[in-house]
Amino acid sequence: MCEKTEFWNDLRSGRFASMVQESVRGKSLANPEEVYNTMKPMFADQDDVESFYVIFLNAKNKILKIEKMFSGSITSSSVYPREIVKRVLTLKSTGVVLVHNHPSGDTEPSNSDYTITTRIGVVLESMGVMIHDHMIIGDGHHSMAESGKLKIIQDKISEFRI
Repeated sequence: MCEKTEFWNDLRSGRFASMVQESVRGKSLANPEEVYNTMKPMFADQDDVESFYVIFLNAKNKILKIEKMFSGSITSSSVYPREIVKRVLTLKSTGVVLVHNHPSGDTEPSNSDYTITTRIGVVLESMGVMIHDHMIIGDGHHSMAESGKLKIIQDKISEFRI
């Protein structure tokens, strides 16, 4: 029983999150299930707060870095595309995967989720940086790429290309 308690304490402490971040650098994520399995431990230390992570990818879609960019309350998190752009430029990233949690457990994207995905998409598209997915983690996960919702957003954005 003691080992089980120690495991859960380590999980909640965020210790596993830092181990995951180091172990995945230079690897690629082939599908939403791999993204979910990689990112789920990141939310264990503060599962009652909405947090927004970005997985920064290089030109070969290998992970450069996973960063917690924003954190908020139980129902929302303020997300600033400008801050994501700064990190994209610093890391020389050519693609990103957006990941955030819904502490309620409901993984269905909200209107705010679509809005922020579109705002980030517009900015990154103009820089030649691709959003590969926006995943929501709760009681399971929802991949906007897998559901086709990201393609709809990207098609709208492409209408504004110059």
